[in-house]
Amino acid sequence: MRVQKRALTGRVVAMLLPSIMLASPVWASDSLTKINQQELNRLADTLDVKYRLLSNMPEQCPGSTAEFCYHAQIELTSPFTANVDGWKILYSQVYPSSETKSHGLSLRHFNGDLNHIAPNNSFSGFKAGESQVIELWVGSSLLNEGELMPNYILTAEGLDPKVIKSTQSYIEADTGLEIKPYAALSSKESVMKSHPEDQYGQFTSAALFEKYTIENYPVDSVRHAIVPTPNAMEVYERTAPLNLNKGIDVHLVGVEYGQVAAAFTRLAELGAKQSHDGVKVIVKVAGKATGMAGSYVLDTRKGKIFIEAHDSEGAFYGLQSLASLLSLDTMEVPAVKVVDEPRYEYRGLHLDVARNFRSKEFVLRLLSKMSAYKLNKLHFHLADDEGWRIEIPGLPELTELSSHRCIDLDDKDCLQPQLGSALNAGRDGYYSLADYQEILNFAKQHHIEVIPSLDMPGHSRAAVKAMEKRYYTLSKQGKHDAAKQYLVSDPSDATEYRSIQHYNDNTLNVCMESTYTFVEKVISEVASQHKKAGSPLNIYHIGADETAGAWVESPACKQFIADQSNDVHEVEELTGYFIERVSRMIASKGIEVAGWNDGLSETRQEKMPNKVASYVWATLPQNAHKVVSAHARRGWDIILATPDVTYLDFPYELDPKESGYKWGSRRTNSQTIFEFMPDNLPANAEFKKDTIGRSYVADDRTQVDDNGKFVHQPLPEGFRVTGIQGHLWSEVIRKDHLAEYMLFPRLLALAEKAWHKASWEVPYNYAGEKYDHTTNFLTADKKALRDKQWQDFIHAVGHKELEKFDKLGVFYRIPNVVSKVIDNKLHASTLIPGLPIQYRVSNGSWQDYTVPVEVQAGKNIELRALSPDRRRPGRAELADVSGTNNL
Repeated sequence: MRVQKRALTGRVVAMLLPSIMLASPVWASDSLTKINQQELNRLADTLDVKYRLLSNMPEQCPGSTAEFCYHAQIELTSPFTANVDGWKILYSQVYPSSETKSHGLSLRHFNGDLNHIAPNNSFSGFKAGESQVIELWVGSSLLNEGELMPNYILTAEGLDPKVIKSTQSYIEADTGLEIKPYAALSSKESVMKSHPEDQYGQFTSAALFEKYTIENYPVDSVRHAIVPTPNAMEVYERTAPLNLNKGIDVHLVGVEYGQVAAAFTRLAELGAKQSHDGVKVIVKVAGKATGMAGSYVLDTRKGKIFIEAHDSEGAFYGLQSLASLLSLDTMEVPAVKVVDEPRYEYRGLHLDVARNFRSKEFVLRLLSKMSAYKLNKLHFHLADDEGWRIEIPGLPELTELSSHRCIDLDDKDCLQPQLGSALNAGRDGYYSLADYQEILNFAKQHHIEVIPSLDMPGHSRAAVKAMEKRYYTLSKQGKHDAAKQYLVSDPSDATEYRSIQHYNDNTLNVCMESTYTFVEKVISEVASQHKKAGSPLNIYHIGADETAGAWVESPACKQFIADQSNDVHEVEELTGYFIERVSRMIASKGIEVAGWNDGLSETRQEKMPNKVASYVWATLPQNAHKVVSAHARRGWDIILATPDVTYLDFPYELDPKESGYKWGSRRTNSQTIFEFMPDNLPANAEFKKDTIGRSYVADDRTQVDDNGKFVHQPLPEGFRVTGIQGHLWSEVIRKDHLAEYMLFPRLLALAEKAWHKASWEVPYNYAGEKYDHTTNFLTADKKALRDKQWQDFIHAVGHKELEKFDKLGVFYRIPNVVSKVIDNKLHASTLIPGLPIQYRVSNGSWQDYTVPVEVQAGKNIELRALSPDRRRPGRAELADVSGTNNL
């Protein structure tokens, strides 16, 4: 892996500033002087910046027609008087402002999430201790600090730019969490409520205490728990457990050691090393003609451990189940017989390394953890608007320019700063050919297939800018044919558009033959790397989502549409044409094409290959079940990617200190994932809510329009989805360990859904059914069984798996402590049982919580949970001791 860093130079700023000065000219007051380097440095070091939320339900939303709107202000306060102009502040904001108001400052959107603040003609300088304020209205809601990007950059023409210190986030020493001193969000319900019908105010600490607290659970039962839950298990309580303190003595039959070595490595890391004096472990691959891939039998009853598997994958999973059975405090394995097989063939995780880069070491660690919980697909998102992360032989510009960001707004040497990426230590880089080979080989050893994704034709700014640099470089050298060979944008295109992420230049031009030459080159090189690693590229994900309204004024597209032989008659048909053509290109290489459902929906089925994988990312309240049915009736494989369940970059809980986008779900914790019923999407309407906590209706019955045409039909008889995957998009994740925080422990609940089909789940009705919060297909008995199995699962996580995370150095999320005042005593609990809880009174010393704490008038109480090894605390929360526990 090579990580490239670029200094922020005055030359770069001098080059970029004229391009944005035109957007908001500055007229200097007679009392102002042009800022110099010394003054810029001093302001950057001392200027206090606060992004302050005023309301998520303002009386007016000027300039916006969005359902949600927030009102905020940015305050700039200098401790000294500075009568200077000629400066700008570049900063990232997820959604552009629809309206702004300020006496002395202007705020403009530039591109993507990049905005700039500059003096206007009323600016009279910074006065010591006096705030310059910009009011802004944004067509969204702001409910946690995750969306507030760091690293505001103070710039001026001809000067070296500098990051404003008060806008830099930092890592808190004891918790390891990111702290944003510039973020000023309150937890008051009046601020956190985003809509008149918002129901999430009722999710108070006291309400969650009632939901999470479980009494009289037989904790001893976790000794025989396996995560994810096996298909069937017999427990032999009267048979003595096996003690692995002396290690394990391994014997393999019908399987090569290399095929299961990674599982033995994990056992050794947990303390069960290989030894001739250890408990005998016999692993046999039977090679039966029948049986599902990955199936196995594990038997620990007769003084030894016996695993019989259908294939090497099953043998590997049998050993992982042995590791899950192991209790670290005793190094014992109970006497059980397990008969197990996977629920779904596809059990995946999507990892976005384009927006913020993840190190090679992180990817390798993640693959190891994925395989421990029997996930078998890594959907590797390697390119997007904000970065290109894989070396492509013959196209060095992709990594030379587009693997890193700096303050070059002209994209000549790097990509524009986005996502608060002023100084990119650890946030940019790419995987060299050697790195990618290592990742592929490591994945193969862990029985994980890598599915690369380089998003096209939208989300392609990194590719567009790299190929533009190639074009201009070769053109200057007089190599005009070579310059045009891989060009993916039309230099004469005057189309004005904004993508869903607010870019005006992020879409491949699908009317140019050179675009398809580029796509062919990239896919061929990636496929070559897979072949070299002995892991053939069986499936490739083209993205094909969120294509903006590009191409309307492109001469190349006007000419293309005019040519009747192209079978494209309207500009709106171009996205579908691109996907169809690229899909056939991929299929011709013997590779299955995959894409997001929205782009695939624009294609004509007869123009597509027979085998297609549709990743459905519509939310449940937005009729995900209808999308699944429509694509199932095309005969396509379906991978569930429903954001309100599977997006692990959403907040864990309703807490302004939590990180994560929340457009699809306000809270996604282990329990919300565990309760999901993937085989019957519409039935989830009985208990799932929309983004403001409202119930919704999922009508899965046959529906026709006024002309008698089917607009919806239930799934074809007997159809089942191919699988499910979790997703970690990385816009707001700036550190590797914080990526682990967002993934774990809730990835275990996703693995549970992918591997194990619970008996309480409501079977799908192929005749069609209508579901809402008043129907009762999930009966009281089924709910009781679900709740019991949830307790089994989460106790296994709390009492066994987190200890293993501690031992292996996984930076998982320690849950917040919830509490309730009962009879003037504060009772405390956590979602995950078994964790130590501490409290302190009025900033005193931390004490272990063992019994409810007496509430004393005028004194506050803070609560926090600890990791099982007590080495790391979670976030401390101030308890509401008023007795009402309202947020």
